[in-house]
Amino acid sequence: MVSDRQRIDVTRQDRVTVVSFRDDMDLTDEAEAYLALSGARGDTATTGTLLDLAGLTFADSTTLNVILRAYNEHQAVPRPFVLSGPYHPAVDRLFEITGAGEALDMTDSRTEGLRRVHELRGRLGSDQASAPDAQ
Repeated sequence: MVSDRQRIDVTRQDRVTVVSFRDDMDLTDEAEAYLALSGARGDTATTGTLLDLAGLTFADSTTLNVILRAYNEHQAVPRPFVLSGPYHPAVDRLFEITGAGEALDMTDSRTEGLRRVHELRGRLGSDQASAPDAQ
C-alpha cells in the first residue's frame, strides 16, 4: 500500500541499495519501512544496504525497532547495513538516549555511508575467503 505521503524511497547507487526515510515516521509507516529494508537485504544485484536518514525529521520507538530488526537480519546474512545522515536533532537524540547509535554503523553523509558499505563488503569477502572449508 502506498500512502498519499510517500516517505520511503528505494534506489540503487554505486552497487548499493539505498533506502531513504523522509519527513516523520511512526507506527503507520512500520510495515512499509520493514518491507523496504527486507527487500534491500535480499537484493542480490547490490553489495549492501544504506539507510539514508538525512531527510527524516522524526522517528519513534517503532521506527527504531524496524531499523534494529533490519540491522540484525542483515548481520545474519551477512550483508553490510549502514546508516547515513546528517541526522535531524530529534532523530539523533533518539539514537543517543536509547544507546542504539553505539550498536549501529552510522556515518555523517551518504558519500561516507556508501564508502563504508563497500569497506564492510570487502571485509566480508576477505573473511569468507580466509575461512577454512567446511568438512
